Amino acid sequence: MKKEEAVESVERAGQTINGLYVRAWDTALHPTEHGWASSIAHAAAIPVLSAASLGQMVGSAVVQQLPADLFDSISNIGKPKKP
Repeated sequence: MKKEEAVESVERAGQTINGLYVRAWDTALHPTEHGWASSIAHAAAIPVLSAASLGQMVGSAVVQQLPADLFDSISNIGKPKKP
């Protein structure tokens, strides 16, 4: 895996979490539209999504700070060396 691929993957995860977070808030704040049970369930998911968002931000910062050659060396672990 290349560093660029890892950064893109972490960014896509962040976008997914953000989308779920927005949907959870929208559903939680509109119980008459979505139903009370759904609104309560989505309200309960908000702290979990907040934690996931924080974890993603930290992970993104770490991945961006790592040197590109580290990704190459990790990708080659377990592969036979060429003569």
